[in-house]
Amino acid sequence: MRSRQLEHERRLLNEHPQRLKALQQRHAEALSALEHRHLSAEVDLERTLEIERQGCETRLKHMQAYCNPRHVIEGMPNRVVTKQHRRQLEQQRHVRDQMGNLHTARINVLREKQAKQLERVMGKQEAEIGAADLELSQKMQELEMRCEKEKERLGKEFEERRKRLVRRWDLAEAIQRRRLENEMGVMFGALPGIEWEERGQEEEEEDGHVDGRLASEVRDSGIVYDAATLEMI
Repeated sequence: MRSRQLEHERRLLNEHPQRLKALQQRHAEALSALEHRHLSAEVDLERTLEIERQGCETRLKHMQAYCNPRHVIEGMPNRVVTKQHRRQLEQQRHVRDQMGNLHTARINVLREKQAKQLERVMGKQEAEIGAADLELSQKMQELEMRCEKEKERLGKEFEERRKRLVRRWDLAEAIQRRRLENEMGVMFGALPGIEWEERGQEEEEEDGHVDGRLASEVRDSGIVYDAATLEMI
């Protein structure tokens, strides 16, 4: 039984690194795909921000040209530049001046969001590896418990066999002794009981080893039994 337990444990220990390797490979592929998506998202955002910047610059140029009295387009009617026009021009300049900071902030927000997502994914992956290690530990414990139960069952079974065979031996010895006493008119003392030597666990698991030992002791006793008594033994 111990050899079977060791074989199961060896199989579990051999399978675990392979499972971890496959799990880590899947995790690496998932992280690579996530990083690619993050990079694509940042590139798309930078492209969008650049379009916004160019649009802001274009609007600012048009507004500056409109508010510049020296800039007259031939064939167009004279335009009147009001205070509102100049306020709008200043607002557009302010938007242009602050756009760099706003764009940097938006990129930082995206990166922070991506970092948190990456952290969550990596935490989940670490939890999966921990769960795989825990599962191995639980399987080893369950195997140990099953082996202990099997050992206990075999011990009880062996003890029951031993008691049963002792009873059969005592009965066979008493029958043969009484028969010899009747034939020879002499009283005989009972033969010594069977002495059970300590045996290894693997030996105890061999089917029929108790019966084989009893038969050997019967042969070594030098007593001749009839077929009926031998059948009882």
